[in-house]
Amino acid sequence: MDNERLEQRIRDLAGHAAPDKLDAILADCVDDRKGTIIDMNTEVKKRKSPIKAIIAAAAAVALICAAGFIGYGYGRTAAPTEDSVIMLDVNPSVSISVDADEKVLSVTPLNADGNIVVGDMDFTGSSLDVTVNALVGSMLLNGYIDDITNSILVTVENGDSARAATLQSRVTELISGALSSDGLQASVISQTVTQSSELTSLAQQYGISEGKAELIRKVVALDPTLTFESLVGLSVNDISLIAASRSLTDSTVTQTGSASDKGYIGEDAAIAAAYEHAGVSASDVTYSYVDYDSENGIMVYEVKFMSGDVEYEYDVSALDGTIVKYERDRSGNGSLTQTQSGDYIGEEAAKAAVLEHAGLSESDITWTKATFDRENGIMIYELDFITADAKYDYEVNALTGEIVQSESELRRTSATSTAAPGTAATSTPAPSTTNPGTSGQGTTAPSTGSSTGEFIGEAAAKAAALGHAGVSEGDTYQMKVELDRDDGRYVYEVEFKANYMEYEYEIDAYSGAVLKAESDYDD
Repeated sequence: MDNERLEQRIRDLAGHAAPDKLDAILADCVDDRKGTIIDMNTEVKKRKSPIKAIIAAAAAVALICAAGFIGYGYGRTAAPTEDSVIMLDVNPSVSISVDADEKVLSVTPLNADGNIVVGDMDFTGSSLDVTVNALVGSMLLNGYIDDITNSILVTVENGDSARAATLQSRVTELISGALSSDGLQASVISQTVTQSSELTSLAQQYGISEGKAELIRKVVALDPTLTFESLVGLSVNDISLIAASRSLTDSTVTQTGSASDKGYIGEDAAIAAAYEHAGVSASDVTYSYVDYDSENGIMVYEVKFMSGDVEYEYDVSALDGTIVKYERDRSGNGSLTQTQSGDYIGEEAAKAAVLEHAGLSESDITWTKATFDRENGIMIYELDFITADAKYDYEVNALTGEIVQSESELRRTSATSTAAPGTAATSTPAPSTTNPGTSGQGTTAPSTGSSTGEFIGEAAAKAAALGHAGVSEGDTYQMKVELDRDDGRYVYEVEFKANYMEYEYEIDAYSGAVLKAESDYDD
């Protein structure tokens, strides 16, 4: 880079502040330009940082320039040996390798955002202090750190625990000082780790630094309701917010300052959105609870509350208050009513679909559970209900109304029960059963036995299952029929596939009654 371009670049970074020192900085650079000049003039990715922060970055550049790269000619003596690895994680992840004298051997970006932060800068031979200041300055300049995202994770790898702790403390102070000089209240989370093949493999699997992998592993160990996969795509700031809201602490992790929540709507707004969707007022709520969570890679408020005899659980988008997921559950009599706006069919339509599928009416059943959730990439309504004789579990595609999965099981265990779920009892050994695919049009399964001690036989059990499913035997494949003893009674277990679906049945071995029926996509 020629002198004019170098001077213009530093002027661009330094801006209007400290003009009395700018000429001295440039003079130093002109006098001695050994090594490679670090270029901080990368394109702004997000919101432009405050000018004082940019000046801090320029100052770091100037220090490297004025020093003429202290480590220039480093490789002319014996090859330096790596003593420590320091990782900085925001969402950009960067790894710094230093020797025992804290001279930088290399700086390695660990993800795409890390590439933007490092740019074309070459830190080889520079001091750790200068390198940390320059990298933090670049994160500010590119909008990765601001008053909305203010958390940085510092992770030190060194076999000597005392040495690691010293480095951890000093890098934390460097970062806090660099950010506080502009009035930004940073949150620096720091830890030391021991390198292991397991940790390296975990980091490589998810494409993150070993430091971030270790932090997530610690958080998940403290709260098993969280998963590694749910946290891996989040920024360090978001992970810190989740841990703080759940009071998760680990003695091996230290933190200065608090993670910023200025980018989110706040707990009160999330609670209000959940109450409004549920149709309840605050005065009706007997208890409530809220914390941060992650749902499919986005930050949500998990809001739980009780009103009357119904328990509610909501995931509310932390960004805009959108209802991402909800569940209402009641253990007693009565019905659950709720609606879902947008392009979804709505819960009432989903309920109508499952009742038609089961061949039942609203007066025949009691709703016990209603959930709006995401499963295998699609939004579904999960609807559970009971009758006097059976319990039913359904999953309904929230966009199309298609029955994704269905299951029914008799609640009675007496061997004299002859009626399939949802039908009237008769004296016929193989009762009429509702075909879920034909809107209540039924077929009668043949029987070769009676309830006086003779099994109906595999052929009759197969016919009962096929009749219930509304499938002809010629359309099936992988048919399997087996006599088994389940909960003290003999049943035929019938399994088969047809029309891209797989079916599993339990048929009473004496009466031919359908005791259990499951169907799902054949994947």
